[in-house]
Amino acid sequence: MSWLERSTVLQALRAVLVYVWYLSDVRALADSGALAGPDGLERLGWQMLQLIGVTVLAGIVVQILAVIVTTATGQEAIADMEDERDRQIEARATETGFAMAGFGFVSGILALWQGWGAVWAFNLVLAGMVAADVAVNLLKFIRYWRGG
Repeated sequence: MSWLERSTVLQALRAVLVYVWYLSDVRALADSGALAGPDGLERLGWQMLQLIGVTVLAGIVVQILAVIVTTATGQEAIADMEDERDRQIEARATETGFAMAGFGFVSGILALWQGWGAVWAFNLVLAGMVAADVAVNLLKFIRYWRGG
């Protein structure tokens, strides 16, 4: 497996694992009633800030691990080996990611319109962003694996 393939698969896995962690915390808070009432959005905001921090740290750790594994297997992990094919793969995957993030945003707006509440709306927007992150990385992996 090449550097780019390994890195994209690990980043997709990182996104899924961190989001599952976040959902388990938010579900426990929702079940306990901590997200209801006037302080609910404040608590949700704190959970989302934690999600951002954990996502960034996990992304850094995953990249470091990918470099270590790549170096240990004797492969090159040089980021400036990018060519036109890489840019096209990135652009096509990013288009899909933007569409999925947009779908999450529209879902959040529809949830507000239907009276589902801000907690649902924020989580639908977030779900769209996570789905976009996972999809972008998996699409890049598939395209690299297939050769373009």
